[in-house]
Amino acid sequence: LIRALGATPPRYAHIPLILNRDGSKMSKRDEGARVEYYIRRGYLPAAVRNYLCLLGWSPKDNREKLDIDEIIRLFDLKNVGRSSATFDPDKLHWLNGEYARELGDSEFYDLAVARLKSSGVKLDRFSEKYVHAALQTCKGKINTFDELPGYCGFYFTDDFDYDPQGVAKHFTAQNKPPLKAVRDALSTLEKFDPDNIETTLKSAATKLGLKVGAIVHPTRLAVTGSNVGPSLYHLLEVLGKEKVLSRIDRALGMIGC
Repeated sequence: LIRALGATPPRYAHIPLILNRDGSKMSKRDEGARVEYYIRRGYLPAAVRNYLCLLGWSPKDNREKLDIDEIIRLFDLKNVGRSSATFDPDKLHWLNGEYARELGDSEFYDLAVARLKSSGVKLDRFSEKYVHAALQTCKGKINTFDELPGYCGFYFTDDFDYDPQGVAKHFTAQNKPPLKAVRDALSTLEKFDPDNIETTLKSAATKLGLKVGAIVHPTRLAVTGSNVGPSLYHLLEVLGKEKVLSRIDRALGMIGC
């Protein structure tokens, strides 16, 4: 057909087959083969494009993070491999995190707000200043934006569940007096900022003869419901003293004597 139109046919080339991690051929029916999957999971277009370009091709210098202009400049058909390429979701997840950590504050904020709203988090009840402060503690901590509701949802509701494993480990009768001591120490703070909070928790641990971690973990669980999350001292500041004390009281009420 091309010759019939009076044109010279191009020389065609293609990358090797793309395989799943189990060695099976990736097909369009696989969830990870659909663009909608990455949009839904909150992947950044630049990260997905970067990763796809490295399937079957390499710049030969072991770099994995390359912007599209550099890929275009370095690409050479001779460097396309003959062996099948394996699609590694974990590597893409890591690469997306690298791109996410480079986002400017404004772009991160806009993407984060959109993701939280689409997941049902009600942000309208909070000031923009509060939402911005909360999300700032998450910047650089997540790899994909679909992690955000679980990572920072505690900022926007008091009605959260406690992690069962955390409850079994940290909400014990032995930990109740130290958690009460933390609550009492925090209640005396006039300036509720990260430096004063950190100093107060370390001082409380010293008085109790405990390592800081022994009171940090129960405190985190009490105010967030989770064992992981943003910096404890910074998230306590964002929540504010009144809410922090209220949440610790709630936790103390469910810990047996």
